[in-house]
Amino acid sequence: MDFQSARRAVLQLLGTTAPADVPALLHWMRTTRDFDEFTHDNNDIMLKNIADDLRKCLPVEAVLCSEHLALQKIRQQPEPTVHVDAFLYDEDFIDTLCEEGKMSRNYCTVCGSHRTAPLGFISHSFSLTELKFIYHHVLPDLSGKVLVDVGSRLGTVLYGGYLYSSAVQLCGVELNGQFCQLQEMIIKKYQFGDRIKVPLPYFFITSMTLS
Repeated sequence: MDFQSARRAVLQLLGTTAPADVPALLHWMRTTRDFDEFTHDNNDIMLKNIADDLRKCLPVEAVLCSEHLALQKIRQQPEPTVHVDAFLYDEDFIDTLCEEGKMSRNYCTVCGSHRTAPLGFISHSFSLTELKFIYHHVLPDLSGKVLVDVGSRLGTVLYGGYLYSSAVQLCGVELNGQFCQLQEMIIKKYQFGDRIKVPLPYFFITSMTLS
């Protein structure tokens, strides 16, 4: 349906609405966030740019060698499982990687045969759509409040909170020094430092000093 057809359909729908309910319907259309998923604003674009920056710094599976617990968790899955970060890779991006042979959605149950089964996907990050939904529909108004993300990893919750909420401060708690450095890189590049804080873990600072 093109724009003109859609416009006529909306006007026709309004014409069939009970006159007493038209003001309420128009108010809802002006103020609702139910249409957010159909729009892409500057905040969405910024988060996609952040994802692009982070992809350049990480392997495809977005798991660092220093993430011993994460690697152990993946290996403990009953079925073959790979880590696919939902913030870095949406469905379209995954399809592209599969077409390029850099990722697969399936594994062979009998080597060399056509008997395949879907791989399990596990993510340690929210997708862009999930972040918007959480801040727009799940969490209350964060004006004047401090949000703390324990295990902030790549910082996606912090970046989403900066762009989609009015939290006065967003604090990330992350034990992995490499992830802290990645977050600091993004915070500096996109000038989020006025509201986002990610202190380096003490033992990481100590090891840097000793080395």
